Amino acid sequence: MSRNPAAPEDDEPDEGPPLLGPRPPRDRTRRAVHWLLSGHSAPELLRLPPAQVNRMLTVLACASMLIGARDIWNRTIVNQQIHALAVILYFGAILVIAVLALSVRTRRTMTLVDLSMLTVAALQCLNRFYVVTAAKPPVPGVPSSHVYYGTDEGSLIHMAAKTLLHGGHIYGTQWPQIFGLFHVGTTPLMNGGAATGLDYPPLGPVFTALPMGLHLSHPPAGLAATAMLLLASVVMFLLLPVAWRPVAVIVCFGFGWLPNYAQMGYPGCMELPFLLVTVAYWHRTGRGGRLGWIGVTQAACLGIACCLHQLSWFLAPFLLVGMFMIRRGELSARQAAAVVLRYAAISAGVFVVINLPFVMQSPHAWLEGVLTPLTQQAIPAGQGLVGISSFFTPGSGDLHLYSVAGQLLGLAMMVLLVLFPRRLGPAVTVMPWLVFYLSTRSQQDYFDLTVPLWVMAAATVSAADFDRAWHPRLGALARRSVRTAVVPLLLTPAVLAIAGAMLTPPPLKMSVTAMSGTAGQGQLALVDLLTRVRVTVSNTSDAPVSPHFATSTGATISDYWKVLSGPGTLLPHSSAVYVLTAPWGGVGTPGVRGRILLRAVSSQPMTLSTQLIGVGPDPSTLPAAIRKILDSGRGFPRGSNGEPVPRPGIEGVQAPIGTQGR
Repeated sequence: MSRNPAAPEDDEPDEGPPLLGPRPPRDRTRRAVHWLLSGHSAPELLRLPPAQVNRMLTVLACASMLIGARDIWNRTIVNQQIHALAVILYFGAILVIAVLALSVRTRRTMTLVDLSMLTVAALQCLNRFYVVTAAKPPVPGVPSSHVYYGTDEGSLIHMAAKTLLHGGHIYGTQWPQIFGLFHVGTTPLMNGGAATGLDYPPLGPVFTALPMGLHLSHPPAGLAATAMLLLASVVMFLLLPVAWRPVAVIVCFGFGWLPNYAQMGYPGCMELPFLLVTVAYWHRTGRGGRLGWIGVTQAACLGIACCLHQLSWFLAPFLLVGMFMIRRGELSARQAAAVVLRYAAISAGVFVVINLPFVMQSPHAWLEGVLTPLTQQAIPAGQGLVGISSFFTPGSGDLHLYSVAGQLLGLAMMVLLVLFPRRLGPAVTVMPWLVFYLSTRSQQDYFDLTVPLWVMAAATVSAADFDRAWHPRLGALARRSVRTAVVPLLLTPAVLAIAGAMLTPPPLKMSVTAMSGTAGQGQLALVDLLTRVRVTVSNTSDAPVSPHFATSTGATISDYWKVLSGPGTLLPHSSAVYVLTAPWGGVGTPGVRGRILLRAVSSQPMTLSTQLIGVGPDPSTLPAAIRKILDSGRGFPRGSNGEPVPRPGIEGVQAPIGTQGR
């Protein structure tokens, strides 16, 4: 491992962590500690000045640690002064670390500076967790600046862990009470329902049961996820090349999104330490036809990650294909397949062992639960191409084609990985997420949670090693022109599916004929809360449609509106009048010149139809009495049934709504 001290630092070492072999225990411990603290740097290199990129990344990490710190300060300076004092010390530590990063003279000292920075960032993450989250679930009617769970994911993990501790079945059980107990939003389904059961593998509730069983305060799923995020930061710090180690602080803490997901109890954070072990130096796994203890550990970690979140399921096939292609470059096909199959068998074995108790309880409920995210038909959401049908067109008559396109693209990318492993091999950890960009649920968290994997692969997977990867060049594939032509041929099915999803017209034509709200009728209904809408709906398709209605003023949709009158199923080429009432006594309107959209969704077929309800009126056009109420800030009174209270002298402005298109 020794190198010439004059040689530049190797940020992409050729060798993995040293195999310990039959050495004395004290020598093995010394070598392990040296590797953990100094990575692949030879002892003589530790006395050299730190790499300039190391200094720069450490300063950049210090800058990223400032993100969000002021918000914690503002929240704590009056009422939680112990936490505010921690923020004061945190700012001072950042400045000291930045000074040291630019002034220390040896790489050994720089490693200690980076380790101190990781410790400070981790402590601030804990401080932030206890500031933002509440010690107990919220009490109805009592306002609080803290949250227990911000989303339904953590709430469902919580309820599953509670059920597990009481000896119940975590699959097949529904917990609709989470919306009232934790005051979280719903994940609406296209069939008019909401996700109220566990739709993740079982290890998340198992991890959550540990702090819950210890009766610790604050949300136990958040505690479990935050603990796993802290572990992920340590794993990433130790496995990255020495000069890259500050990136662990930037990615895990500095950007701020991973601590946010962790405090909500999102199980995607719990899989991170295991996936980081899996993807670090993955291109060396099985080298020489042997997995070794490192390869076995990586395979087991992949199996554990697959027991925490379905995101790992999408990474696994790409990883196995890439591993075969690079091992095939040095081994025979049989030997390469054997080592990859051993790796897959270890991962599958770990997955089966962990899931077996839950499978034995109820095989059907377990299978239905873990496959729910792939089959439940949740409302379209996210920043992918599905947004075109959601916001740029009147909708789509076949949203399912988006998911089909994602699956076709995933298959195409795996074939392209086989054909071009030397070019695409280093991108194995990023390619699976192209599937989500085309799916109906292309939410940002699917990408945020995988960024640490992208960074780990970029820092530890050498592109030069893929120059020796095997690539099939049999028959016509030996010609460059044929290989070039194969690329668009493989991508064409996904493009056609996307085009079909975008161009298939929505089945319903809607026309809003009347609306009322707490501010009045017609256009005045868009001043405050919108409570009731009358809409004429025409089914222009050849199939019956069972619509469920909601509204949107932004990227999300409201809870479903209640149908007071109108048929449950609208027959082909027929029309009906629906009277809808808003959930929770009314939905918020968009404000001045903002738009509010009426949505109609169905699950069979999976469709989305959209119609503009109206545009928020300019306050200068409103009656004087309405402007007086708005200026007072008291809001508009409502009766016990949610209907607007009549106010003499205020006449609604009836606008010609319902005739305009999207």
